[in-house]
Amino acid sequence: MNFSDFSKRLHKRLSGISSQGILVGSLFTAAGSNHFDPKPTPGTDDTQKKLVSGTRTLTPNMKESFPSPIDHEGLMKFFRLKIGDASLPLIMRNFGIPESEPENKEFFIRALCTQFQNIITEASDEVDDIVASEYLRLLRESGAEIKTDVPYYPGDDFEIIDPQPNHKHEVNFYKDYVHQWTLRNTGSVTWVGRYLEFANQADLPIRANCKTIEIPKVKPGEEVSLAIEMNARSCEGDFEAIWEMKDSEGRSCFTENQVLKMAVSVGW
Repeated sequence: MNFSDFSKRLHKRLSGISSQGILVGSLFTAAGSNHFDPKPTPGTDDTQKKLVSGTRTLTPNMKESFPSPIDHEGLMKFFRLKIGDASLPLIMRNFGIPESEPENKEFFIRALCTQFQNIITEASDEVDDIVASEYLRLLRESGAEIKTDVPYYPGDDFEIIDPQPNHKHEVNFYKDYVHQWTLRNTGSVTWVGRYLEFANQADLPIRANCKTIEIPKVKPGEEVSLAIEMNARSCEGDFEAIWEMKDSEGRSCFTENQVLKMAVSVGW
């Protein structure tokens, strides 16, 4: 997402914002910048219009005109005044929040402010679109029941690039064996203080020499190899061990569809 995308999703939905020039000037002013007049006269707002259309991008001078961090309280107050009850559902849909999820204006405004902060502070013109995932994270932390599966941390993601072996283990009773995953951090969140946990160990006869695997710090784009030694024990059958990534507080970082699985067939 960039500033143009952000503005277009709001334009014509905010109360009292009659032009693109006023939209841009009001956003800047509310967040602590005096770079633009919040109420430009017609004909003096060509730059603001181009920022909304995308024919111009935010310059370093524009970004540096904001305090660090931006004035979150000022921006939140602006959104509280300008987002009406009737327009709230429409704006939420514009930012990709499913209609099936609970509607909470305050959480949505906080997510908008986090997105705006990222747009202003990142050097790149393009930043991750995190409004929907941040909104759902806030809902989850409040205890609200949500229906959409998203990572706990907005922008977080991973890819399994080299499971070893990449097929089912076939082992004899009581045999020790080792499984290894190589993961790539494909999101925008640095992994710090994380670990893998054997989530369904209580339901399986197979055992791990350690229920958790510590994960070193992994930055976006980096890879990490994680190995665990297992023992087949003496129950014949096919089993699937499930490993979940958790943070330092013991929270699952990803959804039930984003777990690591290890299949094993045990027999004589």
